[in-house]
Amino acid sequence: MIVTTVRKRAQDLEPKAIQLANDLNFIYVKRQGHSVESLMKQEKQDIIVVGIDKIEYFPSSLQSSFFYHPNSAFVRIKQIENNQTEPLKEVTKLQQGMSFLDCTMGLGADSLVAQYLVGESGKVVGLEENKVIATLVRVGMQSWDDGRSDLLELMKRIQVIHGHHLDYLSRLPENSVDVVYFDPMFEQAILNSKGIAGIRSLAHYETISPEAIALAKKVAKHRVVLKDHWQSSRFEQFEFNVQKRKHAAFHYGYLKS
Repeated sequence: MIVTTVRKRAQDLEPKAIQLANDLNFIYVKRQGHSVESLMKQEKQDIIVVGIDKIEYFPSSLQSSFFYHPNSAFVRIKQIENNQTEPLKEVTKLQQGMSFLDCTMGLGADSLVAQYLVGESGKVVGLEENKVIATLVRVGMQSWDDGRSDLLELMKRIQVIHGHHLDYLSRLPENSVDVVYFDPMFEQAILNSKGIAGIRSLAHYETISPEAIALAKKVAKHRVVLKDHWQSSRFEQFEFNVQKRKHAAFHYGYLKS
């Protein structure tokens, strides 16, 4: 993968792009007026384009690009404020001041809703195994400027960490996090979600291991929560209490610690 800049103000953005390339251990290539398509043909690699207010990922297929956006999180927060049912709130029972560990962060919509629920006094950590996705989300959350100022400030409080949940959980003390959360990536979610179409090639399809659940139960002070496809066998495998949602593609399950 290579890193370049947008054509406008390329010279001003070059230091930022070079730093990002170094952080990701990728190669920086000068834009030099090329289109993304021609640069991709020339380099034969995926491209990350650094802009003035966003960083955009272009897969070599050129089917769909991706840049960070909060997806449905702001809408879900509005539902909470209107006293409407919001599944994550219902299953996690998160309150102000609590802590939330998102073991499979992805694009971070659930982490943002969780940060709203725990407020300024609470803590949200999101783990993402893919370094490119983690970087795009981390930078995006710090620079996103479209929305209510209070929600933008909450977004900036989320700690995004590149790493595998198994490694991270193994280093945490017992009963150190209120809620540990899993939302594993799988084929049905990828095919049906437009929001993540641009990062299909980066997604991890790894299942949740018994070791990860055991560690999560040890670390979680309050609950371990799983969001999964309604047909998933993981709910039964790990004996989750399932909150079924009529006509929904996903269900939520929880284990009390």
